[in-house]
Amino acid sequence: MTIPLQGHGASGDNSSFPFHPIKDFCMRVTAYIRQKDAAKNDLTSRATVYFRVRDKGLDIKCASELQINPNHWSQERQGYKSRVALVDDDARNLFDTSVKELTGIITREYYIGANSDWLKRLIFAYHHPSAYQMGSGMVVSKSFVVWAERYLQSKHFDRHQECNTRCLIAKVTHFETSKGNGFTMNIDSMTADDLREFESFLINECAISLNTICTNMTLLRTVCNWVRKQGVTTNDPFFGYEMPKALYGTPYFLTIQERDQVLSCDLSDDAELAEYRDMFVFQCMVGCRHGDLVTFTPKNIIDGVLEYIPIKTKGKSGAVIRVPLIPKAMAIVNGHDHGEDEPLFPRRFNFKFNVAIRRILKRAGVNRVVTVINPRTRQEEKKPICDVATSHLARRTFIGNLYRQVKDPNLVASMSGHANGSVAFQRYRAIDDDMKKSLVELIQ
Repeated sequence: MTIPLQGHGASGDNSSFPFHPIKDFCMRVTAYIRQKDAAKNDLTSRATVYFRVRDKGLDIKCASELQINPNHWSQERQGYKSRVALVDDDARNLFDTSVKELTGIITREYYIGANSDWLKRLIFAYHHPSAYQMGSGMVVSKSFVVWAERYLQSKHFDRHQECNTRCLIAKVTHFETSKGNGFTMNIDSMTADDLREFESFLINECAISLNTICTNMTLLRTVCNWVRKQGVTTNDPFFGYEMPKALYGTPYFLTIQERDQVLSCDLSDDAELAEYRDMFVFQCMVGCRHGDLVTFTPKNIIDGVLEYIPIKTKGKSGAVIRVPLIPKAMAIVNGHDHGEDEPLFPRRFNFKFNVAIRRILKRAGVNRVVTVINPRTRQEEKKPICDVATSHLARRTFIGNLYRQVKDPNLVASMSGHANGSVAFQRYRAIDDDMKKSLVELIQ
């Protein structure tokens, strides 16, 4: 991200002309400390060094990361006193040099119109050269975290996508902190070794599944590719890095008979669970994502057809999904009282919805054993479907049952919201047991 030091207060009259900072040689920069009272023999107290910029009509101050014992500070020398016996020469010279360097940088970069935000960024850039590079009149960020935030701001993500990106930013920040010594994932110098180390950190410290790690690394690569397209860097840390592979088993889903078994389950003793049941079965009949399900209103239903633009692809293709509603789906809609602008179903947190779905399937006696892949060990396990059900099971139920009848992924995708040619459909190509039995019967 390129951050103009002059801020955003320039007049609109100058917007079509290149900006050249106006220097002011009457300006004065001074360093000072606020804590001046310390016991004569106090050797442990530390005072922060502040920098002050004064000009006509301007007086701004900002703290630096430099510190010194108050008893050793000389305001006149802008550094250590001439005689400080308890501090070695190297430490004293390093501190004095840092004060002079910062004073010089502030003096060179100053322009009429500078403000406290400019001073704060300039001082931060001095202390964190791996995160920022300074140029004439601007500070250019080199931190992956900063650019990931910028990437997020440039996109129109739904809540789920935004959450994934922010989780990645948090993990990278945690990784940087664990490394210590001011380490930064720098977009100019990041290497394949850094990525391998970050992947190991996710495995050992974050205790997440390998599929989730794959998702994180894929998103990290997406951000790096986007940064390169902005012309900020030419570095490609993924060159020489082998991406981890996601592992998914064959999709399991409810049969039409199991779906109808859930719909007919008597839940009259639990109104809230019955409401969740209606949401789940309706989702099984239209194949939408949970994020879209909770946004539907009666206006989305036109002449018996559900019409909507998926949130996930709204900022990309903007394609309208049209799903004809079968009579059972219309009966669910008509069974709920709601105004024209009110949602068909109450907005529920997805994790609560998932818990309710498992309870509903158990009440309905839908407990067929399915084969699943353990996300941590990547080993297959046998589980009752009622123990592993989530809202995404409803989406798979819609897609899987359609795909059994019509082996045309593009036709199914037109109602599920998948892109044409989506690799997701490759998992639905497994031949089910009924088809296998029919084939074997041919050779009896």
